[in-house]
Amino acid sequence: MDARVARVERWLKAVLHHTPGQLDDAAQEVNGWSNSDLRALWLDTNVVMRLIRNPGATSFSLKAEGQPRAQEVHYPPNAMRRLRALACAAGGRVGVGPIAEEPRCGDINAFDRVDDELKELARRALASKRSGDDNYILRRGAILQADVAMQIPQGNEPVAPFNGPGPDRFRMSLADGQGTAFRQVGVHWELARMLLDYVKPTGSERIAPGGDEMVRDWYRATAAWMQDRQDYDTNHLDRAREVLPADPIILFLSGSLAETYAAPHIQSALRSAVAPAGTVFAIGSDRAELRRAEGFYRRALAAASSLPELHLRFGHVLLLLEHDADAVKELRVALESEGDPLLRYYGELFLGAAEERLGHTDAARQAYSEAGALYPNAQSPHLAQSALARRLGDRATALKEMQIVFESQHADALPDDPWWTYYKSQARNADDLLDELWRPFLSEAER
Repeated sequence: MDARVARVERWLKAVLHHTPGQLDDAAQEVNGWSNSDLRALWLDTNVVMRLIRNPGATSFSLKAEGQPRAQEVHYPPNAMRRLRALACAAGGRVGVGPIAEEPRCGDINAFDRVDDELKELARRALASKRSGDDNYILRRGAILQADVAMQIPQGNEPVAPFNGPGPDRFRMSLADGQGTAFRQVGVHWELARMLLDYVKPTGSERIAPGGDEMVRDWYRATAAWMQDRQDYDTNHLDRAREVLPADPIILFLSGSLAETYAAPHIQSALRSAVAPAGTVFAIGSDRAELRRAEGFYRRALAAASSLPELHLRFGHVLLLLEHDADAVKELRVALESEGDPLLRYYGELFLGAAEERLGHTDAARQAYSEAGALYPNAQSPHLAQSALARRLGDRATALKEMQIVFESQHADALPDDPWWTYYKSQARNADDLLDELWRPFLSEAER
């Protein structure tokens, strides 16, 4: 228990010293902790955050994501006093002298129980609170944990039991449509989400993370990063939708994740995966995931119908669900308002496929031709034209289009086909979103 409480103190100091977006010593230290250490940290830090919000709390019932019920946690008296002192510091209640601002912190002599680094943390937390934002440790803690998860490759550890309500996190690696490794990794994302669950919007006295702009931006940026790096996490977007149920970007990313799960390379990997007995993957069949994607896209359109990329991806899902006429409608809406060559390329490819299934061969040829003009070195438009010609009995055109594909393999300019990155292109702005998320914290550090 002493080691666990000491780890909470080290974590608070890591949050104090961490520079957002950097692989600094603070991030490296947290990354060095084992899965068991991190699960205990989730539990103990959760208690500290509850004490920040309610200094008089005496009982703690905690439930991790995915667990069926909450569990009571208890600490020896000495450990509890230390956790209360740490909560006083992290919550900005230690003050600038030996008399604490919060009477309960004074009762346990919190000022004398913390060192100079924690007093500095208390000073910054108090300054933030006086400016109207009582979330100093919560925001920066979530930034730290996300940085560790995003910027440091997570190692493999054997599955280890943990006696407590802390979360578990398992990952499966993919290669060429095959599941290559099933492993246990650190619960950095779970810890970050737990911290943000305690956020009070600036100027508010009530915990309501869904009303906070930084929480919204954090979920948008981190969810986009996961999809851009193909580091998929169903739980992350599940929690994002609980916190932000009507956010169009979160709904859009939820739809694109379900659309990705329906893709052949994911479905093939699931069929080939070798996982421990009792493992259940949170991914359905291709049809089930496409229907989920359709639902998310419809909800996103209801919240923000002006996003052309939303119409594009909705149209693609409708095409895969064989709602061809509806797909054409959505794709034409996207193409009428979209000037980005990348998105126009996708739109013309999908429109060509939908028109072809409707028997509109001239419209299909035109759409494939438009896609090819946007990316002359791309292979997909020529493959589509060849397949269409073959189905129509036009052997000469089919061979001509395939010859173009063969020649592109030996050309000086390498094939450049955006279709190869379609399932991550929705998150191509992930790095920009992270820069925007970090900027206020970096500006603060420079002052």
